[in-house]
Amino acid sequence: MTFIFDADLLSTFAKIERLEFLPKIFGERNLLFPPSIKADLNRSKDLMVKDISNSGILKETKLDKQELNLSLRIHERANLGIGESECISICKFRNAVFVTNDKKAIQFAENLDIETIDLETILFALREIIGKQQLIELIQDIETKDKVIVVRKKEILEENKGKNV
Repeated sequence: MTFIFDADLLSTFAKIERLEFLPKIFGERNLLFPPSIKADLNRSKDLMVKDISNSGILKETKLDKQELNLSLRIHERANLGIGESECISICKFRNAVFVTNDKKAIQFAENLDIETIDLETILFALREIIGKQQLIELIQDIETKDKVIVVRKKEILEENKGKNV
């Protein structure tokens, strides 16, 4: 399975210095991001975010002509950023999973029958990999360092009610 990552989730894990969790959840191969996401990451003021493309964990993937054309149409019509548009286009043509925390992009992708994974789904999956205390600390780091509120925090931390990736 191929996973295409949006900048928001990548920057979340970079800011809390936990990129190494991504291959533990998604596997070692086929963790990709398009050129516009690389450009977004490189514009960040956060050095950890800028260094994502050098981490070796994810790889940049180029868009072919069909993917590029669709991404431009999505960008124009759906009022999504070019990064989200490229991710969605790649997912559509390659039958890949879109990994993002952008609600509008998720809705658009799901309307195109593209499977999506958001931050909370990743946190549910992490329950099976790390201990509860480490998960609590991870969520606290996400909320303080990336200023993202984990809405389903209580449910994520409950026993035996996980959601698998």
